[in-house]
Amino acid sequence: MTLRLDAPHTPPPSSVPGRKPASGRRVLLNRLAALAAVAALLAWAARHALPPGGELVNQGGLALLDDIAASALHPSLAPDFLAVVLKATATTLALALLGTAGALILGLTGGLILCNVAWSGSPPWPVRAGRLVLRGALVALRSVHELVWALLFVSVLGLDPLVAVLALALPFGAQSAQVFAETFDSVPDAPLRALRAAGAKRASALAYTLLPGTAPLLLSYSFYRFECALRSTVVLGVAGVAGLGFELTVSLQSRNWDEVWTLIAALLALAGLIELWSNRVRSDVAVVTCADWSVGRERSHDEGRSPRGLSRTTRWSLLLVVPATAVAWWWTGLSPAGLASDRTHDLAGRLLSDLWPPTLPDGGLPALAGAALDSVAMALLAMVIAVLITLVVGPWAGRPRADRRGPAARGRQTLWWAARALLLTLRSVPPTVWAIIALLALFPGILPGALALGLYTGGILGRLVAEAWETMDLRPREALRNAGVPRAAAAAVSMAPPSANHLITYTLYRFEICVRDTAIVGVVGAAGLGRLLTERLAAFDFPVVTSILLASLLVSLTVEILGHRLRRTLRA
Repeated sequence: MTLRLDAPHTPPPSSVPGRKPASGRRVLLNRLAALAAVAALLAWAARHALPPGGELVNQGGLALLDDIAASALHPSLAPDFLAVVLKATATTLALALLGTAGALILGLTGGLILCNVAWSGSPPWPVRAGRLVLRGALVALRSVHELVWALLFVSVLGLDPLVAVLALALPFGAQSAQVFAETFDSVPDAPLRALRAAGAKRASALAYTLLPGTAPLLLSYSFYRFECALRSTVVLGVAGVAGLGFELTVSLQSRNWDEVWTLIAALLALAGLIELWSNRVRSDVAVVTCADWSVGRERSHDEGRSPRGLSRTTRWSLLLVVPATAVAWWWTGLSPAGLASDRTHDLAGRLLSDLWPPTLPDGGLPALAGAALDSVAMALLAMVIAVLITLVVGPWAGRPRADRRGPAARGRQTLWWAARALLLTLRSVPPTVWAIIALLALFPGILPGALALGLYTGGILGRLVAEAWETMDLRPREALRNAGVPRAAAAAVSMAPPSANHLITYTLYRFEICVRDTAIVGVVGAAGLGRLLTERLAAFDFPVVTSILLASLLVSLTVEILGHRLRRTLRA
């Protein structure tokens, strides 16, 4: 994930001096070739996902789905269970807060090291070598899903709260470091050079020049990252991490459907409150939406802060961050002393020695390559489902901007609330839960995982696209309407191209993440590298685990590079 905020405008490739401008025919051919490649990949994924026998629906599991649906109106309201839900909710919040704090510390440190402006020119070769190693380490950290980190840490630390904190802090910190570095590089470096020339120390100069100018955007991203960490904390319940995710996993395995619905209601309520609060804080601190953070939409300095100033909610949120972190530390009983114990060192040493050298699984390289292809096909089909959800729900999920009254306005507002609630439900329920439900209706394989990831990703993609459509400039549409163009034609001509561009951009971005998320559904029995990884972890076959992780890293990097080139081709 990349981010360029308040950066100087970069001319398009066609206007770069020394480069021949691309003709309209060349651009059209490039786009047609890209679309043809995507269509061919989707056709391959659909054919690859079909089971050999052609039977898709598991008739035996449909009865269980009927039981789940029938219990929706009768959730468990037993006082003892509600107390468990309340405690699990507090634990989920605490772990998400601590994981976010660790990620931001790692991200701030890594961002200062990686940003170019902090070094005032070309740094010495030891620093350049260290930064190169750090970049590679951060790429490796963020390429492994947080659930996989949790499974590895559990084998060393056991069911300790530190597992969740480390599993969130490492990959999220690696992502934050990249974001923070690019944010720091967007700040003019003239004040920093002036202070350094006056004899100020590097740390003092950075504190007085970089941090004040970037503080609103860094704070905005921090609250967005906490919102993401909350969802990931629920996913970690599959690895035994305490909280709502763990309780939900136990209830699903026990087939206590009334408890499942109570826990899902608690998840939706918690996710909804956190998103409302996070949106309010981010809009006050810096007008940056989740869509902006996702794909790096540039903003001018005039857009950087809300003209209203900080609301009471935001001021109290900033004041309570440190006390809330201290309370979360106390609530979870977090103790870093476990990292220094002889037992941890012994288990970590054994794990590292077992992980290397890597060996291939049974079936050799073809089996590993087949699992990787299953993951890619699963991600492709998941994105098709997510795009369909976005196209159907997304247009209604954008907040109405016309101040109108009457039945039509009330009906549009009702549709907006319904669309937002549906997208919230899709992205708040963990993909592991969607996968378990899909495995009841479909036979194990690629399709259940694709359906689970498609529903989950559809909730996220629909929100990103709806936020982008909310901020679209309506003046071209109004100009066409004032010129006498019919309403439908004016909307199609002025809104369709930028809407399609937003959809394509966010779809490609989410596809890169969806490939990594295939590990989540693999844990509960879907196909791909995730299932192979889970089987080898259960068998303590750590050399094969290493080869699977390396294959996952290779697939993630390949998809990221190809996605970047495809986005550049479509934007040409």
